[in-house]
Amino acid sequence: MKDYRLIFEVVHGSQAFGLDGPGSDLDLKGVIIGPAFWYFGFSESPEQLVLNKDHTLFELRKFFRLAIDANPTAIEMLWAPQSCIRECSPLAEKLLAAREKFLSLKVADSFGKYALSQLRRIKTHRRWLLEPPKAQPQREEFNLPGKPVFSGDQIGAAESLIESGKLAHADLPPNFMLILDRERSYRAAIKEWQQFQTWQKERNPARAKLEKEFGYDTKHALHLVRLLRMALEILISGEVIVRRPDREELLAIKQGTWKFDQLIEYAESMNQKILEARNGTSLPEFPDNESLNLLCTEILRGCFA
Repeated sequence: MKDYRLIFEVVHGSQAFGLDGPGSDLDLKGVIIGPAFWYFGFSESPEQLVLNKDHTLFELRKFFRLAIDANPTAIEMLWAPQSCIRECSPLAEKLLAAREKFLSLKVADSFGKYALSQLRRIKTHRRWLLEPPKAQPQREEFNLPGKPVFSGDQIGAAESLIESGKLAHADLPPNFMLILDRERSYRAAIKEWQQFQTWQKERNPARAKLEKEFGYDTKHALHLVRLLRMALEILISGEVIVRRPDREELLAIKQGTWKFDQLIEYAESMNQKILEARNGTSLPEFPDNESLNLLCTEILRGCFA
C-alpha cells in the first residue's frame, strides 16, 4: 500500500545517538499523510505502518499524539541531527518549527517510564542469569487444585469490582481472596516462565555473551543511562540532545565498565535529580494542545490543498 505521502523521515536509534558500531541496524522512522479516504471516508485508517522491524511510519495524527505525550521516539525524531534527516517536506518544516511546543513536564514521566522498563529488564534478566527457572510452574506448587475453582472471567470481574470499591471482601465467598491471591501468583509465575523461554530462544548471541561476562544486560544499561540523562537535560535546559556528547562513556557502559551495583545506584540518584528538576523546570505542565491541534489541521489541509 504505497498510496500515502511521506513528509518526514529520519535515521533513528544508535546511528542518530552516535552509538552505532559495525553491524548496527539502520533504524528508520517517518511521518506520513494518507490518501483522502483515510480522513474523509468511513473505513478505519492505519495509525502506523511497519514496513519491517527497523522501519516504521507514523500517520501524522498518531505522531502528534505520541509527541504530545512526550514519547521518547517521537521527541527524538523532532530533534534528529541534520545528518540523519532523509526527508523533510515543507509541511514537515512547519512541524519542526513548532517542536518546542511538544515539550512539557510529561518528559519526566515518559523518558523515566522507558528508563524504568530498561531497568526492569536488566533486573529480570540478571535474575534469570543467576537463578534460571528450572521448570514450568505447576498449580500444586501454589496450593491450588488441578483445575481452577473460578473461571478467568469470574476472577477478572471480581478483581475489577474490588478495585473500584463496588465489592467488599465481606461480600465474597469464604477463602475467595486467598484463592485469588494464589491464582494471581500462579499466573505471574506462568507469565515469567513464558517470558524466560522466549528470552532464551530469541537472545542475540553477542548480547548473550555480554550478559554472561558481566552478569547483566549492558546494552539495556546503556539506554537506561541515556534516557535518564536526556530526561534531566530536557527538564533543565529545554534542549533535546539526540547525538550524545557522552558517547564514549555510554559505549564503555555497554562494554561492561560499570558494575551492576554501580548502575543501580546511579539510576536511583538520577531518578532523584529528575524529581528535583521536575519541580524547578520552566517547562509547562502540559503542551498547548489547542495550538498543536491547529497545526496538525494546517498541515493536513496543506496536503490536500
